[in-house]
Amino acid sequence: MKKVMYILSCIALFLSCGDKDVYKAPEVDLNLLKPYEDMEVIVPEGYASIVKLYDDTLAICTYSTTISVPTYWASKLSRASENSPITIENIKNENNYYQGVLNAWQVVVFEDSQKGDYDYNDLIIHVNWSIRENSYTVAVHPIALGSSKKIKLGFEKMDGNISSVDEVIVAENCRKDLFEGREGFINTFSGKEKVIINNGKYTYRKELAKQSNDLRCAVNWFIEVDGGTRLYAITNNPVCLNQEGRPYGLIFTRIYDEYTYCNKKGERCGLDWFLYPQELVSIFDIYDFDSYMKTGDISIFRIPKEGFYDAIGEGIPMGKDGLLYCPNSLYNVNLQ
Repeated sequence: MKKVMYILSCIALFLSCGDKDVYKAPEVDLNLLKPYEDMEVIVPEGYASIVKLYDDTLAICTYSTTISVPTYWASKLSRASENSPITIENIKNENNYYQGVLNAWQVVVFEDSQKGDYDYNDLIIHVNWSIRENSYTVAVHPIALGSSKKIKLGFEKMDGNISSVDEVIVAENCRKDLFEGREGFINTFSGKEKVIINNGKYTYRKELAKQSNDLRCAVNWFIEVDGGTRLYAITNNPVCLNQEGRPYGLIFTRIYDEYTYCNKKGERCGLDWFLYPQELVSIFDIYDFDSYMKTGDISIFRIPKEGFYDAIGEGIPMGKDGLLYCPNSLYNVNLQ
């Protein structure tokens, strides 16, 4: 009898568990959230192809190759070139005047926990990529640190169809290596004076060899916390999502379609800037984040509600193309 009762209790337990929510892999189309999409560029012999997004040059191709274009804008490609935000112009490349290059900017933001508070300011960096036929040059400008944890930062670099992945560690300890060892939270609480790291110059800059001659920005950013737990920003791999289907990290490029800011030289910038949440403010409170997760529409991040941190500031009119210069801006990175 005891054996029968034990079996019946096991069956009852099984049935009761069947009524409860069981975790399933989140149904998220990660392709919509990736910062870049591949695009083939066929270059006529003796020419260079200038790829533009509106009036901004994305890449110069001197040979037929694959480049990266911002995913959101790639989705708006039209067969009629006059209606497409991305255009290609072929120009005679006399005396090899043009050199092949893709320049890309990224804002990379992270949560430092597998179950975070979704303010996405635990680590924020601004990244510039200069990608050529034989080399990458990556430069990192630290923006904000809203975590008390030791954070290791790196990325996986992939070349073309080559299966091997090169892993590059940018910082073993972000606070020490990127943020000058400063204590406390940095640039996450409104009302506190902005902290400009390394006098507005890049803290990390490195040239890396390439194995293929494409012009793609093919990298997976990650952090390691809590003694080795690795958290990826948006990638093709679902490992970049937690059990609630929320990303551990986000990568933004080309949020805006018009320039707003400029540096001291009047050179335009500000297309990629992300007005991120203040400390302890959820991204859901200032943006329609669920809509972004379903559509990948980064224009959602142009107009935040109250509760964001503005690391740029209101700016000073420069009298050129309606641009604003912010002398205390974290955005005016010195390229040297």
